[in-house]
Amino acid sequence: MLLPVACKTRSVQTSLLLGVCIVLLNAPRLLAQSPVAAASTATPAATATPEFEAATIKPVKDPAPYRLHDSEQGRRFQTRFTSLNDLIVLAYGVDRRQVVDAPAWGTRDEYDVDAVAEDGVKLDGDNKLFEAMLQRLLADRFKLAVHREQREMPVYALVVAKGGAKLKVADAKSEENSGCRRLGDCFFTRKSLAGFAQFMGFVVLDKPVVDKTGLTGQFDFELNWTPDDSQFASMGVRPPTPTDSVNAPPGLFTAIQEQLGLKLDPQKTSAEVLVIDHVERPSEN
Repeated sequence: MLLPVACKTRSVQTSLLLGVCIVLLNAPRLLAQSPVAAASTATPAATATPEFEAATIKPVKDPAPYRLHDSEQGRRFQTRFTSLNDLIVLAYGVDRRQVVDAPAWGTRDEYDVDAVAEDGVKLDGDNKLFEAMLQRLLADRFKLAVHREQREMPVYALVVAKGGAKLKVADAKSEENSGCRRLGDCFFTRKSLAGFAQFMGFVVLDKPVVDKTGLTGQFDFELNWTPDDSQFASMGVRPPTPTDSVNAPPGLFTAIQEQLGLKLDPQKTSAEVLVIDHVERPSEN
């Protein structure tokens, strides 16, 4: 997997359009919807989980927000222009807004990381193994200790609109291939609605999105809308000023309802967050 500049997450498919990297998430869990707090230490225990055999973490002299470059190939993991918060997102599979009590330098300071797994361990293709190894690296080099708990937070609930969903069930033989031709013109092939909700929350909107449609499976669909200046901010992108053209697509909320038969409903819900109990700047290599 190779992420071009301006990407801020792992396990994604990307399209570099007009100099802007649009991120489509395949990563698991965005929000846990259980109302019961499931607090637990997230610092890896001493188990048989493989560790990185060697790792260097070097501070970036000239930080460049929105330019994270992340790749795994065989035993090797490399990432550039990467903040502590970025690394936590990679390691724990959470949305950046689920990371609580991070220090100010957690988003400001950036690092270049080069790590090599033990012989015989392949990082690409095993997301759970990669996350466990990166968690261990953060605990060792950043002295990171965290726990999970439930907190109420504002979200958008993705629900089925009145009249029902307008979605085509994906062909089981087709390959997942999602992307954006330009801001506000995106296509999704073999995409689950949970994955679509993650994309909308991470890339487009100012709040996380929770899939509450109850619809399972994978679908093929397109979404064409006119973005406003509140959207794509997390990617460091400012959409062009909307035109008054009668042919311009509708706004996002209208487009989702008209084109997909779905609806974004603002709500407050109990969501799982990752609370930082302790962290330090990384030890010298």
